[in-house]
Amino acid sequence: MATHFDFVVIGGGVAGATAAETLRAEGAEGSILLLAAEPHPPYKRASLSMAFLSEAQAPEPQWALPAGAYGALDIDLRLGTRVARLDTTERLLWTDCGECVHFGQLLIATGSRALQLDLPGATLDGIHGLRSLADAQGLRADLQTARRAVVIGGSFTGLEVAASLRQRGLEVTLIERAGLLDALHRPDIAAFFEGVLKAQGVRVLTGDAPRAFDGTERVTAVHTVGGHTLPCDLVVLGIGVAPDTGFLEGSGLATDEGIVVDRFLQTAVPGIFAAGDVASFFDPVFQRQRRIGHWDNAVKQGRLAARNMRGQHLPYAEVSYFDCHVFEHSFNLLGLIEPGLETVDRGSLASGSFASFYLQDGVPRALFSLGRPSQETRVTETLIQHRVNLQAHRAQLADPQAPLDPIPNQTIFILQGGGALGAFECGVVKALSEGGIRPDIVAGVSIGAFNSALIASNPDRAVEALEAFWQELATGSPDLPDEPLRRALAQGMVAMFGVQQFFQPRWFQPMLDLQQLPMHWTSLYDTTPIKQLLKKYIDFDRLASSPVRLLVSAVDVETSELVVFDSYVDRLTPEHILASGSLPPSFPWTTINGRHYWDGGIVSNSPLEQVVARCGSAGKRVFIIDLFPGQRRTLPQNLAEVMARRDEILYSERIRSDVQTRGVVHGFQQLVEDVMAELPPEAATRLRHSPRFIQQMGNEAPMHITRIVRGGSEDEAPSSDYDFSARTVEQLALSGYRMARQALGLPEATDPPATAPPSA
Repeated sequence: MATHFDFVVIGGGVAGATAAETLRAEGAEGSILLLAAEPHPPYKRASLSMAFLSEAQAPEPQWALPAGAYGALDIDLRLGTRVARLDTTERLLWTDCGECVHFGQLLIATGSRALQLDLPGATLDGIHGLRSLADAQGLRADLQTARRAVVIGGSFTGLEVAASLRQRGLEVTLIERAGLLDALHRPDIAAFFEGVLKAQGVRVLTGDAPRAFDGTERVTAVHTVGGHTLPCDLVVLGIGVAPDTGFLEGSGLATDEGIVVDRFLQTAVPGIFAAGDVASFFDPVFQRQRRIGHWDNAVKQGRLAARNMRGQHLPYAEVSYFDCHVFEHSFNLLGLIEPGLETVDRGSLASGSFASFYLQDGVPRALFSLGRPSQETRVTETLIQHRVNLQAHRAQLADPQAPLDPIPNQTIFILQGGGALGAFECGVVKALSEGGIRPDIVAGVSIGAFNSALIASNPDRAVEALEAFWQELATGSPDLPDEPLRRALAQGMVAMFGVQQFFQPRWFQPMLDLQQLPMHWTSLYDTTPIKQLLKKYIDFDRLASSPVRLLVSAVDVETSELVVFDSYVDRLTPEHILASGSLPPSFPWTTINGRHYWDGGIVSNSPLEQVVARCGSAGKRVFIIDLFPGQRRTLPQNLAEVMARRDEILYSERIRSDVQTRGVVHGFQQLVEDVMAELPPEAATRLRHSPRFIQQMGNEAPMHITRIVRGGSEDEAPSSDYDFSARTVEQLALSGYRMARQALGLPEATDPPATAPPSA
């Protein structure tokens, strides 16, 4: 009989351990099983080629989680257990011990295995791969008596192993078929590191490769294609790895240089995910399928896969990191390097402070950084991630003293909900467009979601689309000389008769059965008309490929959870936009895939926090259009004004700045710096180039926020948010236009074009 587990993780590396920990730490209920092929708890493999080899006394392995963590998190950890077979249809797996396990959700994080050479003598003792703790322990044992070593492979691992063995006092020869660090496509960088190795006594043979190994039981020499014979006591292979997918034969899962998964790290079989070295995932940053073998990627993918196993549906859009340490030199490589990319350099290799930006048509694709500040590397990560065109900043890139923080990497519009007040946003967007400001991201709630969808769907003609939409939405009203009376009458007409293109009152609809009687109503109005208007002005098929990313939020009626719909993640429909504007009790909830949603403004009318959670805050330029004044000069005088003021407070924009948290973070950063100052210089340099150090200690570029606030007048009616009359719509748009120009420091326009047709 099969034993059932709600979550099963196959793989005892950092991806698997991180996933299991994240599942439990973020609220997953049910049973969790973690299967590790090795007899050790999950550990960090990155240290095996450095400290574990170079230090005379073998250090303790760097465990992925502290001892006792698995028991405390109620994770069933099985060591020394491999999976022999997987049946995705029945959701069953069999271990090499014969146990059968039934799973609800599955994560495959089996990592990779070291490649071997198919050459004469390749199976002799003393020839080591370096992928597991057992490999490293076997290599350390041989180091006790060895005097000469040959390292095969001139990539990151090969260089680190050569340096580590030389630090142990061995005579070391490094062989590389092409050139050192050939993936960088930079002969000058290769020459620099060849010089570093030679200066420390490492012999370097490039353009050569092993042909055969000598020895009877143990290796005694390496013969190369170039005619060299290299006497040695041990050999270390650093020729690459291959994903560990052998057990998947017959499972039905697609494999192509790894397990094929989408940008959510999910396979074609729902509920089965892959992460880490074994995952061939779609990379939305570079728009291609990729497989990345680095611990930083494994940690991030393990964490994201766990969240998606819990139904969060988040895309993996991280910039890949690699770090390498060769004697006193440490460097980072970010992104994806391809032949033909242009480079812009800052600093010099000779000085030990050097960076090279790899650009494609001005857009950064990769960074090589040696001895540069972590802040600079962190900022460049965001520039790569968001594909910021740096053509106008080339001089800044080349100047080693010029900070990169001021370069904005994305422009964001935050559009609030507020019914008819959304016409104000139309005028603001017009002014921003005239000021040369166009968004990369628009995030909206309620009527702001309608406007945001129009902008994202029409990135090259957003203003025209908004104006046409609002012209159709506007209603007629009597042309009275008394403006407050005109507005009051217009609002009363909307309340009684609705807005033809938006919503219709239920009391004018025929009641054909008992379920349509008022006692069964869940809303006052029917919003069917707005769906047709949305379809007319929004190309929903285009949203996924639009250069403007759209985020709209709604509240799940049953769970009260704030849900974000993302055009780069979800296939958006008119229902998604309408869900964000389904404000009770006026409008009914909107149902999408069996879930029921109300207006997102109930929880948050300014989705800045949701944008930051999805897109980060570093270097963002944010324009928040605030429809509800945060301050009022006089107290409400009646119940209607009390209700209006309540809504102003409820829906007004609030930017939460947790000063105390920022202070705590800064204090910890200072503590880390104090600890770093006590370390030997070489160790401190190595740690400063760790991806985790860069991401935690490299302060993000600041987020710049511009607020454009609609100034409500003292005589404004309490129900102004549903005055859709043409004159009011025009006044609101004109007010937004003027307020935005004022916020941007632009001269006041003399005659801005009208947004709505003349009032009836």
